[in-house]
Amino acid sequence: MLRRRLLALFLDALLCASIADAAGLGSTALVWRYLPAAREAIPWMWLVLALGTIAGFLLRDARGGRARRWMALEAQGPDGRAPGAWGSLRRNLPLLLPGWNVYDAWPALFDGSAPRRTDCRTRTRILSGI
Repeated sequence: MLRRRLLALFLDALLCASIADAAGLGSTALVWRYLPAAREAIPWMWLVLALGTIAGFLLRDARGGRARRWMALEAQGPDGRAPGAWGSLRRNLPLLLPGWNVYDAWPALFDGSAPRRTDCRTRTRILSGI
C-alpha cells in the first residue's frame, strides 16, 4: 500500500504540473508569436498557472482523489464521503511546508496503511480497493 500511496502522490503532482505546463507553453508561444507587445505579461501568466497548480494539488482529495482512484485508493472523510474542498485543503496544506511535510508523512513512510498525522486530525481515511 505504501508504494501505491507514493505513486498516487507523484501522479497527482505530475498531473497538476503537466496541465499547467502545457497551458503555459501554448499560451507563451501564442503571445510571443502573435502579441509581441504583451510579452511583459508572460511572467504574470506563469505565476497564475503556478498558483493554479498549487490549488489543484491542494484540492486533489476533494472528490476522493484523482490518482488515488487509478491506484485503487480512496480518501474518505469521517462521514464516509469524499473529504470535500475544505477537508482536502486541511489535509494537503502541510505537504507544501518543508520539514513539516516529512513530519506529517513519517508514520505512513514505514507502514503504508498508517494514517498521516494530518489524517488523524481531520479523521480522513485512505481505503484500499484491492
